[in-house]
Amino acid sequence: MDSGRGRRPSAALFGLGVVVLWLTVDGFLPPFGALAAPLCFAGAAGARVLPPDRARSVLAGAATLGLLVLAVAVAAEPFDGVPLPDIGVLGPYTYLATEVAFGTVALVLLVRAGRDALRRTGRTVAVIYPLAYVWDWYTLEVGVFAIPLRTGVELVGIPLEEHLFMVVVPALVLGVHETLHGRANEDEE
Repeated sequence: MDSGRGRRPSAALFGLGVVVLWLTVDGFLPPFGALAAPLCFAGAAGARVLPPDRARSVLAGAATLGLLVLAVAVAAEPFDGVPLPDIGVLGPYTYLATEVAFGTVALVLLVRAGRDALRRTGRTVAVIYPLAYVWDWYTLEVGVFAIPLRTGVELVGIPLEEHLFMVVVPALVLGVHETLHGRANEDEE
Protein backbone atom coordinates (compact mmCIF):
# COMPACT_ATOMS: atom_id res chain seq x y z
CA MET A 1 0.00 0.00 0.00
CA ASP A 2 1.75 3.16 -1.10
CA SER A 3 1.35 6.34 0.91
CA GLY A 4 -1.46 7.64 -1.32
CA ARG A 5 -3.52 4.50 -0.99
CA GLY A 6 -2.93 4.28 2.75
CA ARG A 7 -3.95 7.86 3.36
CA ARG A 8 -7.34 7.69 1.66
CA PRO A 9 -8.70 4.80 3.75
CA SER A 10 -7.15 6.35 6.87
CA ALA A 11 -8.82 9.66 6.13
CA ALA A 12 -12.12 7.91 5.44
CA LEU A 13 -11.94 6.04 8.75
CA PHE A 14 -11.05 9.26 10.57
CA GLY A 15 -14.00 10.96 8.84
CA LEU A 16 -16.27 8.14 9.95
CA GLY A 17 -15.18 8.77 13.54
CA VAL A 18 -16.02 12.46 13.18
CA VAL A 19 -19.46 11.63 11.73
CA VAL A 20 -20.13 9.16 14.56
CA LEU A 21 -19.27 11.81 17.15
CA TRP A 22 -21.39 14.41 15.39
CA LEU A 23 -24.41 12.08 15.18
CA THR A 24 -23.98 11.11 18.83
CA VAL A 25 -23.78 14.72 20.02
CA ASP A 26 -26.73 15.59 17.77
CA GLY A 27 -28.73 12.86 19.53
CA PHE A 28 -29.23 10.69 16.46
CA LEU A 29 -27.02 7.88 17.79
CA PRO A 30 -27.28 6.62 21.37
CA PRO A 31 -24.55 7.89 23.75
CA PHE A 32 -22.88 4.47 23.79
CA GLY A 33 -22.28 4.86 20.03
CA ALA A 34 -19.63 7.48 20.72
CA LEU A 35 -17.27 4.66 21.72
CA ALA A 36 -16.95 3.79 18.03
CA ALA A 37 -15.23 7.12 17.30
CA PRO A 38 -12.00 6.45 19.25
CA LEU A 39 -11.74 3.07 17.51
CA CYS A 40 -11.96 4.85 14.16
CA PHE A 41 -9.41 7.48 15.20
CA ALA A 42 -6.97 4.87 16.56
CA GLY A 43 -7.30 2.73 13.45
CA ALA A 44 -6.72 5.71 11.17
CA ALA A 45 -3.66 6.80 13.14
CA GLY A 46 -2.29 3.27 13.35
CA ALA A 47 -2.64 2.72 9.63
CA ARG A 48 -0.60 5.83 8.93
CA VAL A 49 2.36 4.84 11.11
CA LEU A 50 2.46 1.08 10.55
CA PRO A 51 4.18 -0.64 7.64
CA PRO A 52 1.93 -1.05 4.59
CA ASP A 53 1.43 -4.79 5.05
CA ARG A 54 -0.02 -4.20 8.53
CA ALA A 55 -1.93 -0.99 7.74
CA ARG A 56 -4.73 -2.74 5.83
CA SER A 57 -5.46 -5.18 8.66
CA VAL A 58 -5.46 -2.33 11.19
CA LEU A 59 -7.90 -0.34 9.06
CA ALA A 60 -10.18 -3.33 8.57
CA GLY A 61 -10.04 -4.26 12.26
CA ALA A 62 -10.78 -0.74 13.47
CA ALA A 63 -13.65 -0.30 11.01
CA THR A 64 -15.11 -3.68 11.98
CA LEU A 65 -14.87 -2.99 15.71
CA GLY A 66 -16.30 0.49 15.24
CA LEU A 67 -19.29 -0.83 13.30
CA LEU A 68 -19.78 -3.58 15.87
CA VAL A 69 -19.88 -1.01 18.68
CA LEU A 70 -22.40 1.05 16.69
CA ALA A 71 -24.56 -2.02 16.06
CA VAL A 72 -24.57 -2.91 19.76
CA ALA A 73 -25.36 0.71 20.69
CA VAL A 74 -28.30 0.88 18.31
CA ALA A 75 -29.55 -2.57 19.36
CA ALA A 76 -29.37 -1.56 23.01
CA GLU A 77 -31.03 1.81 22.43
CA PRO A 78 -32.93 1.76 19.12
CA PHE A 79 -33.79 4.92 17.22
CA ASP A 80 -37.11 5.25 19.08
CA GLY A 81 -38.18 8.87 19.25
CA VAL A 82 -35.43 10.08 16.92
CA PRO A 83 -36.98 12.41 14.36
CA LEU A 84 -36.06 11.31 10.87
CA PRO A 85 -35.18 13.96 8.30
CA ASP A 86 -37.93 14.89 5.86
CA ILE A 87 -36.66 13.75 2.48
CA GLY A 88 -39.95 14.58 0.78
CA VAL A 89 -38.96 18.16 0.08
CA LEU A 90 -38.75 17.39 -3.63
CA GLY A 91 -42.36 16.25 -3.64
CA PRO A 92 -43.16 13.95 -6.55
CA TYR A 93 -39.51 14.01 -7.69
CA THR A 94 -38.11 12.64 -4.41
CA TYR A 95 -37.87 9.00 -5.46
CA LEU A 96 -36.49 9.96 -8.87
CA ALA A 97 -33.85 12.19 -7.25
CA THR A 98 -32.70 9.39 -4.94
CA GLU A 99 -32.40 6.98 -7.87
CA VAL A 100 -30.37 9.52 -9.84
CA ALA A 101 -28.10 10.19 -6.84
CA PHE A 102 -27.44 6.52 -6.07
CA GLY A 103 -27.20 5.72 -9.79
CA THR A 104 -24.49 8.34 -10.11
CA VAL A 105 -22.57 6.77 -7.23
CA ALA A 106 -22.93 3.35 -8.89
CA LEU A 107 -21.70 4.68 -12.23
CA VAL A 108 -18.70 6.43 -10.67
CA LEU A 109 -17.72 3.24 -8.83
CA LEU A 110 -18.08 1.12 -11.96
CA VAL A 111 -16.14 3.53 -14.14
CA ARG A 112 -13.44 3.66 -11.50
CA ALA A 113 -13.35 -0.15 -11.34
CA GLY A 114 -12.76 -0.34 -15.09
CA ARG A 115 -14.34 -1.22 -18.41
CA ASP A 116 -14.55 -4.95 -17.60
CA ALA A 117 -16.44 -4.22 -14.38
CA LEU A 118 -18.86 -2.00 -16.27
CA ARG A 119 -19.41 -4.71 -18.89
CA ARG A 120 -19.93 -7.48 -16.29
CA THR A 121 -22.38 -5.30 -14.38
CA GLY A 122 -24.33 -4.52 -17.55
CA ARG A 123 -24.69 -8.23 -18.30
CA THR A 124 -25.72 -9.02 -14.73
CA VAL A 125 -28.32 -6.25 -14.64
CA ALA A 126 -29.70 -7.40 -18.01
CA VAL A 127 -30.16 -10.92 -16.63
CA ILE A 128 -31.66 -9.81 -13.31
CA TYR A 129 -33.97 -7.14 -14.75
CA PRO A 130 -36.76 -9.38 -16.16
CA LEU A 131 -37.11 -11.26 -12.86
CA ALA A 132 -37.01 -7.98 -10.91
CA TYR A 133 -39.65 -6.50 -13.21
CA VAL A 134 -42.05 -9.42 -12.69
CA TRP A 135 -41.48 -9.32 -8.94
CA ASP A 136 -41.99 -5.56 -8.80
CA TRP A 137 -45.11 -5.63 -10.96
CA TYR A 138 -46.59 -8.41 -8.81
CA THR A 139 -45.87 -6.72 -5.46
CA LEU A 140 -47.38 -3.46 -6.70
CA GLU A 141 -50.46 -5.25 -8.08
CA VAL A 142 -51.20 -7.11 -4.84
CA GLY A 143 -50.59 -3.98 -2.75
CA VAL A 144 -47.45 -5.00 -0.88
CA PHE A 145 -46.22 -1.42 -1.00
CA ALA A 146 -47.17 2.01 -2.28
CA ILE A 147 -44.88 4.72 -3.62
CA PRO A 148 -46.25 8.15 -2.70
CA LEU A 149 -43.26 10.39 -3.58
CA ARG A 150 -43.01 9.61 -7.29
CA THR A 151 -43.58 11.40 -10.58
CA GLY A 152 -46.61 9.33 -11.60
CA VAL A 153 -45.02 8.33 -14.89
CA GLU A 154 -45.54 4.63 -15.57
CA LEU A 155 -43.84 2.42 -18.15
CA VAL A 156 -45.13 -1.07 -18.87
CA GLY A 157 -47.30 -1.13 -15.76
CA ILE A 158 -44.85 0.06 -13.12
CA PRO A 159 -43.52 3.49 -12.10
CA LEU A 160 -40.53 4.93 -13.94
CA GLU A 161 -38.66 5.12 -10.64
CA GLU A 162 -39.04 1.36 -10.12
CA HIS A 163 -37.42 0.67 -13.49
CA LEU A 164 -34.48 2.82 -12.37
CA PHE A 165 -34.43 1.08 -8.99
CA MET A 166 -34.08 -2.31 -10.69
CA VAL A 167 -31.00 -1.06 -12.54
CA VAL A 168 -29.46 1.14 -9.81
CA VAL A 169 -29.56 -1.30 -6.88
CA PRO A 170 -27.68 -4.17 -8.55
CA ALA A 171 -25.33 -1.69 -10.23
CA LEU A 172 -24.51 -0.07 -6.89
CA VAL A 173 -23.92 -3.41 -5.19
CA LEU A 174 -21.75 -4.61 -8.05
CA GLY A 175 -19.98 -1.24 -8.21
CA VAL A 176 -18.95 -1.57 -4.57
CA HIS A 177 -17.95 -5.21 -5.11
CA GLU A 178 -15.97 -4.49 -8.26
CA THR A 179 -14.23 -1.52 -6.67
CA LEU A 180 -13.21 -3.57 -3.64
CA HIS A 181 -12.33 -6.61 -5.76
CA GLY A 182 -10.30 -4.51 -8.18
CA ARG A 183 -8.44 -2.86 -5.30
CA ALA A 184 -7.69 -6.26 -3.76
CA ASN A 185 -6.26 -7.48 -7.08
CA GLU A 186 -4.14 -4.34 -7.45
CA ASP A 187 -2.79 -4.73 -3.91
CA GLU A 188 -1.88 -8.39 -4.53
CA GLU A 189 0.11 -7.55 -7.67
